[in-house]
Amino acid sequence: MDRKVKFVEPAKLYGMIKKELDDAYFEVMGKGDLIDRGQLRSFEENLAAFVGTKYAVGLNSGYDALHMSLRAAGIGAGDEVIVPAHTFVATASAVVNVGAKPVLVDVGKDFNIDCERVEDLLAKAHRDGGGRIKAIIPVHLSGYMADMTRIMELAERYGLVVIEDACQSLGASMERPVAAGV
Repeated sequence: MDRKVKFVEPAKLYGMIKKELDDAYFEVMGKGDLIDRGQLRSFEENLAAFVGTKYAVGLNSGYDALHMSLRAAGIGAGDEVIVPAHTFVATASAVVNVGAKPVLVDVGKDFNIDCERVEDLLAKAHRDGGGRIKAIIPVHLSGYMADMTRIMELAERYGLVVIEDACQSLGASMERPVAAGV
């Protein structure tokens, strides 16, 4: 029996927003506005408003966003970066291409990085006098976020930089507990 699970149906998605995509494409191509023009600035402003930040920077790919974020954080040769074992190759590639080593950690039932395994890894590295682990890249998949509350706690405890990859979950959010009386 041949079974195939379609995770993404590009033709179906295109059909749903065809007019909007075609209009944007023909506007850009008709004007020749290919690099750093009004459409990019508009995208950045709209994205920043959508995710609730002051700024957003549009790049050509999620890989470049990870690569530039790692560089901006000072991650480089001799450093190690925790990444989920279940992710697109760009996650580990960005780490390798800044000279660092990706440290793969398995995922949980939601296919996001398993925080228990992250904690075990960090505790062992700390006991062994490691300290080469400088960052973690949680990848939010299929609209589901990694456990950012736990990841941020671990990052604070072990002094890690956190670079979130939300390419597959843009707009996802976590329900945050509200303090009593607030």
